[in-house]
Amino acid sequence: MKSSPEVQDAPVSSIPTSDEVRAMLPDEPRWKYILRKIDVPVQLGRLAILLLLWWLWWSDTIWDGWDALSIFGVQPFPNVAPTFRAAPGETWNFLREVLQEKLFWEDVLVTVKEALVGFLIAAILGVTAGLLLGRFNRLSKIFGPFIILFNAMPKIAFLPLILVIYGVGEMSKVVLIIMIGFFIVQVPTMSAVSLVDPDLEMVAETMGATTFQRFIKVTLPAILPSILGALRLAAIISIQGAVFGEIFAAKRGVGQRLITAANQLNYEQLFAYVFALAVISLILNGIIGAIERRALRWQSSSQSTASNAGVSL
Repeated sequence: MKSSPEVQDAPVSSIPTSDEVRAMLPDEPRWKYILRKIDVPVQLGRLAILLLLWWLWWSDTIWDGWDALSIFGVQPFPNVAPTFRAAPGETWNFLREVLQEKLFWEDVLVTVKEALVGFLIAAILGVTAGLLLGRFNRLSKIFGPFIILFNAMPKIAFLPLILVIYGVGEMSKVVLIIMIGFFIVQVPTMSAVSLVDPDLEMVAETMGATTFQRFIKVTLPAILPSILGALRLAAIISIQGAVFGEIFAAKRGVGQRLITAANQLNYEQLFAYVFALAVISLILNGIIGAIERRALRWQSSSQSTASNAGVSL
């Protein structure tokens, strides 16, 4: 289907930008704007799921099992002895008490410091290695098999050796996190670089762009979503790696508190520490998510402009 001559000959400057289209629209009431930003149906759905999970836990339904499925020989939640049950009320009370302890926040600081240091080092090394291996095909062919080999190895198996070398202090957890987080960042970065459209780089080169300019204007915008997505995952894995290392052997940290509560069969405390770690992971993920939204604002504006151009045509 051919477009009309008017559309074909329309100059690019005649296509309105997103700001111009927004200016032509009638003013939206403030309350409608707030509701649209909040996305009420999504928030209500999340609240419903949260209340359902809380009810299942509070009413012991999750422990007593689903009798309706027993006729099929399936019992997804087998009966658990009361000794191993964690009452929601007791878990919440303990969490409120432990949040007032200075020693608890010192342990949280140790765990967060281990996770952040390991995450930052793994991110720098992973992005650098991904850029080099994705950019230079010969390097990828040389080091690729060894990277695949080391990535396939279970990193936890090296923890006893790491503890022998670095001791039970914070450095051993940092090394473990680096070993885990490096590949989480490196693999997506290398794949993203190798998938950059070479025609775009050729066009930039013919227009006189330098190597640095081609990287900033072409390569970086193309790989940035993949890198930021990998960083969000690596940040959460860093918290988990720090906790696992502390569970195995550590002087301080939330992981030590968690394994002590488990060994004492105090599952109210165990659940409280798990919730605290989940909140820490969510905060770290939220910070990186905010950076991602700010760094990728050009995506939404580009999509909006393209959509407006399609409507105008």
